[in-house]
Amino acid sequence: MKNKTYQNISKQLDEAAKKIMKAKQPEYTNKNEDVLHNFKSSAKMLGLLPMEVWAVFFHKHVQAILSHAHNPEMHEAEPIQSRYCDAINYLHLGYALTLEKKSTNGNNKNRIKNS
Repeated sequence: MKNKTYQNISKQLDEAAKKIMKAKQPEYTNKNEDVLHNFKSSAKMLGLLPMEVWAVFFHKHVQAILSHAHNPEMHEAEPIQSRYCDAINYLHLGYALTLEKKSTNGNNKNRIKNS
């Protein structure tokens, strides 16, 4: 695959991931201002850490991608592109959880500028 083709695919995937995040976020956050609310509220109910909840949710998307890699002909409950988009979004959310945890612990050296 040529670099230009790859760059176009990457751009399309990033744009699709952003659209999915925008569409799903109100449901997952229960319209809460905190985009990480779903992980925090589930963690509180289950006696887990928010990052543990994130890991379970993220693993679900990775598992779907791995299942498809193992058997590309299997029936897709949702398009494979959507699974990759969800994985991208969960990586962003996981990183945000990590940075938030560090900033609440007084360790701001990895904090993103202008956040």
